[in-house]
Amino acid sequence: MLVAVNGDKTADYEKVLATLKDTLSKSEAPEAKQQLAGWKVIKNAMPNPDGAVIYVHLITPVKDADYSIMNNIYAGVKDPAEQKTLFELYRGSFKQPLGTIQGTTVIDLSK
Repeated sequence: MLVAVNGDKTADYEKVLATLKDTLSKSEAPEAKQQLAGWKVIKNAMPNPDGAVIYVHLITPVKDADYSIMNNIYAGVKDPAEQKTLFELYRGSFKQPLGTIQGTTVIDLSK
């Protein structure tokens, strides 16, 4: 998944990602730990000319796991006020979604 985040909102987006990590790490769902192990997020070092910062989510998918960021957060964060705050941070950070790339590994150069 590729997303463009407003340059002045990267801290908000990263706070949401930290909450996602915390929620998954505390989850009792068996796939949650596997999701954590196979989910990496890369932040582009240089902003785009329009000031947006690109984040790339590299996910090794777990069968039947939900990768919706907010669904996972809501599963662990039950307070409606905190849910609303996190959603507003998440929604307000986006400049635009850039897309999703799905496929299979053609070659793993580490092996």
